[in-house]
Amino acid sequence: MSAPTPGASTSRDRKGAARVNRSLAVAARYTRLNLVGFLSMSPSPRAASRVAHGRRARAVLFWFVAGALLLHAGAVLATEVAWPRLRDPEYGRRARQLRARVADHPDRPLVVVIGSSRTSMGVKPDAWEAVRPGARHDPLLFNMGTYGGGPIQELIVVRRLFADGFRPSVVLIEYWPLLLRQEGRYGDPARLDPRRLRWDDRPVVRDYFPGPSDTERRMRSARLNVFAENRERWMIQAAPEWVSKYGARNWGWVGLDRWGWVPGLDVQPDDATTRRVLIEHNREDVRDRFDGHAIDPRSDRALREAVAVARANGSRVGFLYLPESGEFQSWYPTEVEKSARAHLAGLVRDLGVPVIDARDWVNDDQLADGFHLSRVGAGPFTARLGRAVGTTFPATGGNP
Repeated sequence: MSAPTPGASTSRDRKGAARVNRSLAVAARYTRLNLVGFLSMSPSPRAASRVAHGRRARAVLFWFVAGALLLHAGAVLATEVAWPRLRDPEYGRRARQLRARVADHPDRPLVVVIGSSRTSMGVKPDAWEAVRPGARHDPLLFNMGTYGGGPIQELIVVRRLFADGFRPSVVLIEYWPLLLRQEGRYGDPARLDPRRLRWDDRPVVRDYFPGPSDTERRMRSARLNVFAENRERWMIQAAPEWVSKYGARNWGWVGLDRWGWVPGLDVQPDDATTRRVLIEHNREDVRDRFDGHAIDPRSDRALREAVAVARANGSRVGFLYLPESGEFQSWYPTEVEKSARAHLAGLVRDLGVPVIDARDWVNDDQLADGFHLSRVGAGPFTARLGRAVGTTFPATGGNP
């Protein structure tokens, strides 16, 4: 068999290469045509509608989430910064009125009275304004009482006042043995709604509350779930007529006047029947509170700390013992009366603070239920209190 010649082999190779090149060219043209066709192909109307609907749905979801977050952030800023009274209207509304009264009387020494509902209903500063001598430096009384406010709540109010920029010349703190008990339902923590607490109240929560972590969790929840946790309180403030009077928690500021006074029970001095009904209504509850009564160390410590905070901020301090009827005083067990007197004397001795003892200042007919001053009784009592403040703190002619 003869071998192929070199020239013939080269010719065949050239022909084969040409065929391959033509095949590649055809394939390339086919691919370009398919790609152009794919890119130029329009979706069906139904498919286009689904795509547009999906885009709109995503946009709606995005703006809904963004709006909810902005609304939530706005509500948090409103309750924490712009209008803190929305969180705790009982304190917040008084603080707003206090700021206005100080602005009206910038040269008069401010005397703030802090206490329980007995203070809220009993200290009526406009009655003092009506009879005060009229000197430039007459004490400027203001009522900062809170319902159920025992020593721990009083400490919270003292701390808030200075944190909010107030600088009273004198701080009067209500002293009442009935509220010195702290265990269980008798204590301040049980009477305080955690949702009303401010973030700067946490030091008191950690030092005095039996379950500080649970209380702080409720405080966080009131901020994270700002609408769910606070809607009733906001509704009461915005439209109280929408809220059942049986479920409302607005008694701490209903009727609040320009001086922080809340009108108490409207019982006239000659209405012995109503007073008797109210006294009998409270008798068992008060006796139950006195049963097993003991002055809690937390109460003692809170009173001492309140005095220390006020003094550290330049204020003078005194204790105020509000009126009680003769019958109410008879309900005190001997050991409770004795221990309370000894405790108060110890505070006076250790802290060097005066006491305005108004326990027997008014007739029984001016005490609606034996321990809350009636609307009629609050005026004469406060007029006398204003004079007593000037006597007890003779240097009220100027801030210390």
